[in-house]
Amino acid sequence: AASSLYDFTSHTFTNCGATGQEGPTLANCKSSYDVSWEDDTDYFNVPNDAGIQYWTVPVTGTYTIEAYGAEGGDYGSSYPAGEGARMRGDFDLSANEIIRIVVGQRGDSFSSGSTQGGGGGGGTFVIRTPYNDVSSILIIAGGGGGSHRYNATSPKDGSAGTSAVSNSNAGTGYSGGGGGGFLNDGADGDHSSTGGKSFLNGSVGGNKATSGGNHWCKEDGGFGGGSGGSWAPGSGGGYIGSRATSGGSYTPGGSGGGSYNSGSNQSNSAGARADHGQVIITIN
Repeated sequence: AASSLYDFTSHTFTNCGATGQEGPTLANCKSSYDVSWEDDTDYFNVPNDAGIQYWTVPVTGTYTIEAYGAEGGDYGSSYPAGEGARMRGDFDLSANEIIRIVVGQRGDSFSSGSTQGGGGGGGTFVIRTPYNDVSSILIIAGGGGGSHRYNATSPKDGSAGTSAVSNSNAGTGYSGGGGGGFLNDGADGDHSSTGGKSFLNGSVGGNKATSGGNHWCKEDGGFGGGSGGSWAPGSGGGYIGSRATSGGSYTPGGSGGGSYNSGSNQSNSAGARADHGQVIITIN
């Protein structure tokens, strides 16, 4: 058998304690992980501390990758947000390949003040090199939509299919931003709320609205392309991302992001993660 660059059987990649729009730093991950290879930036790195984790494949072989998108932001336990998708498959990877990993983070939830709901959950992305083409996608797991205290339609879970799961517009105007996808940023919402950034643009979560009354979802989106809230909550990041939801007199919950799986022996399910996302990679 070929020799391995370092000892590896399985590892769970997490948000390393980071929350909100920005992903973890290298220091965050080194303090969260306890593995032999975390101190060698040839094997593991978070370049520019920009939240995207770079993992070098230790040995050529077949790997199982299980990825979970993040939950959206909620308004207390009575108004839960949409949950992230779970995507699993087997992949043939080669030694020295660099795999880019975005672990989606939850949209911000209601904490205090006038806000009435949450931001969109980030999608989770596992992308091989070259990283800028759809053919390089291993797995993307969509994030869930944020909730609203007065929502007429429940927030949507991250989808196990490629398309985002959108709530129908229940009114006009006052939309929150759209979730970021692999290639495209999410659309901006009203009152300076913004869509989540695409994977290619760094996957930063969108901004909350900067004005509005007491019933607004003024919470930021989670890292992984979750969008910020406005009158309507934020929506989840994912493969194509998700469109902005509009709220009128009835406010729908946020939309769920779409997912993608290029592996064999697939097992995929919507709405499977009520927390930040994660990625589990195991050599077979």
